Amino acid sequence: MFLSASRHRATARIPGRGDVVVRSVVPYWLHMTQPTSSAGGVSADARRAGPRRSPVAESVLSAAIVATKALTIGFAIDALVNARSPRLRGKAIRTRAFGYVGGLFIVPAFWLMLPDRGRYPRALDFAVTIPLLLDAGGNSLGLYNDAHIDDLVHVANSAIVSGVAGALFAPRVDQRWQAALAGAGVSIAGGSAWELLEYGALRLGANGMNLTYDDTMADLFDGWIGAIAGAAFTLTRVPQERDQRKLHGWRGILGLRRERPAL
Repeated sequence: MFLSASRHRATARIPGRGDVVVRSVVPYWLHMTQPTSSAGGVSADARRAGPRRSPVAESVLSAAIVATKALTIGFAIDALVNARSPRLRGKAIRTRAFGYVGGLFIVPAFWLMLPDRGRYPRALDFAVTIPLLLDAGGNSLGLYNDAHIDDLVHVANSAIVSGVAGALFAPRVDQRWQAALAGAGVSIAGGSAWELLEYGALRLGANGMNLTYDDTMADLFDGWIGAIAGAAFTLTRVPQERDQRKLHGWRGILGLRRERPAL
């Protein structure tokens, strides 16, 4: 007996009976190893998954995430232990320390809550971790003001908010510039609201914040710079055609691909 198989059926040649078609002989898992559409092209899931990074890049990024998170936790512990020291006094550093550690789990917690998680968004996690490390390290090493760490943190945070918001808007608008503009607007509004909260805390008696008119204006300017950077990310990462944006969705833009990297 001779057996030949295609994607949906197999043909068995039995002496004396001719060719006999046997359907569904190929296991389901074998189809999934090379996803194709009914027209013979690449399936929607495969297109939605997008390009994969190399295993080396994945390993380097994973190592960078572990290192930055470990450093941030170390600086947070230093903040808790030495909160009364001159270099950390008056900065609400204990509250910040809990914020540092909590912020490290934003992306992992969000990913775990997704019903169809797919691969882990390493790049997004790394992007969220960097501002936390800068803030924690800048305060711990006494470089926050001297090295303009405050400016870097505001720009980075604003860029992340703008890029993520732009990705969420992208599948729902006609043009990708509209998603970029909406994402930047959300980021600028969020930054302005934060400055209002800081002013409210100052009026309620919070000490050590060193708020001045110049500082507030500088923070708002940094927020605009970050929002523009996030908008540029949206314009370069979001597909121009709306059909493609709907196909990829916000997951593909943020690195939440449905396919996991090969081991």
